[in-house]
Amino acid sequence: MGDAVKDRWRQLKARRRSGATTLRRQLIAWLAGPLFILWSVSTIIAYDIAKRFVNLAYDRALLEAALDVGRQVKVINDRIYLDLPEVALQILQTRESGGLYYLVTGPEEEFVSGEPDLPRPPAEIPETTADRVRYYDEEFRGREIRAVALRAPVEPGTGKGAVQIHVAERVTARDEFARQIMLRMVLPQGILILLAGFAVWYGVGRGLAPLSTLRREIESRSHRDLSALSEEQAPQEVRPLIHAMNDLLARLATAIAAQQRFIADAAHQLRTPIAGLKTQTELALRQSQSGNVHDTLKQLQTATEQSARLVNQLLSLARAEPGVKLGHAVERLDLARLARDSTTEWVPRALARSIDLGYDGEEGAAWIEGDPFLVRDMLGNLLDNAIRYTQRGGQVTVRVTGNSHTVALSVEDNGPGIPESERERVFERFYRVLGTGTEGCGLGLAIVREIALSHHAGVTLAAGADGRGTVARVAFPRAAR
Repeated sequence: MGDAVKDRWRQLKARRRSGATTLRRQLIAWLAGPLFILWSVSTIIAYDIAKRFVNLAYDRALLEAALDVGRQVKVINDRIYLDLPEVALQILQTRESGGLYYLVTGPEEEFVSGEPDLPRPPAEIPETTADRVRYYDEEFRGREIRAVALRAPVEPGTGKGAVQIHVAERVTARDEFARQIMLRMVLPQGILILLAGFAVWYGVGRGLAPLSTLRREIESRSHRDLSALSEEQAPQEVRPLIHAMNDLLARLATAIAAQQRFIADAAHQLRTPIAGLKTQTELALRQSQSGNVHDTLKQLQTATEQSARLVNQLLSLARAEPGVKLGHAVERLDLARLARDSTTEWVPRALARSIDLGYDGEEGAAWIEGDPFLVRDMLGNLLDNAIRYTQRGGQVTVRVTGNSHTVALSVEDNGPGIPESERERVFERFYRVLGTGTEGCGLGLAIVREIALSHHAGVTLAAGADGRGTVARVAFPRAAR
């Protein structure tokens, strides 16, 4: 149990060191940016709204203070003065805003009471006709202030007209109050965003639970178990992944089964020549007459050639497997020249069987993209099949033809031919048509098909001229000019 925990801990540390991120982290990272921007915009809007409401409330309180001051303006002995009790002054100076400044001037702008240097409203600020009130912002004694100017009539019947009342206060209290309102609005939003982040984290974890279950199921399986994964409990979004994995498992099972059949067939095919080699070797050791030994060695040579040919074909088939990439061996090559050279190399083999081997191709180059070694090997297998199964005195012809899109390589013989019903099966590994003898091992055409597929070429079999013999045709895509 302790070892399992240690192994798990090592895996987690390895993942951290590798820098691999999780889907949860990616989702949180993608959401964090937009949420932070929205939160910042919300903070700015909240501060603006809070400041507007605070200014409105404080302006009304400032106006009420100005009206209270205006009610205390008196005219005694034809003189205007402010009858403001000491208690009222203390109340004004101990307001939450830090104190009020006021100034009262007469109809002719003469000083009556208050702070003589208190700033007047700028001329560009219009006076409202309804209540003769003007609000303005100025600086007084090194501090920003918010002020209200109010025209208040003097007692009726005195003929003194109206006085101008100015009341101001520092704006620090307003700003602090607006900040407090903003914080009370923004902090809950921040907490909600954090809770939403945790909810997303938890929700993604719950949503990915089927993937964790799938991972555990795959980890617990044997490497021999390639059966389909169950998708009954999987959500709809995960099912395409399971379908793809099941398809991969099915193709892998098919490939492994094919490999196992290939190994079994190869072992069966190799058993016969190796057993013959052993038998002939034992016989040669027991023989004393030179003539008998010579015959035995001749048979031994034949068996050795068959074994070597089988091994070479197995290697060729392994090189032409679909999973093996051509890599850097692919080059632009002239198929017509390659076919002429290969045909020339096979002439001695054809003459040994009294077979007329010839080349009949169009003039000029026929360019394709391919691996010269594999293409030459493919043509060699086609020629070997044609020469091996054509009767003595027969004919084998190699042709290269083409059009604007393809270049076709064909090998035609006038041998016994392949029945139409067998033309697809002869491409199977180790398959031989009944009645054709036991010289071959059934790999030649399988190699041809694999090499053709690796070059995106198509291979077909058809009857020869006058319905006799066989024509094997491989059509390659023509190389771009």
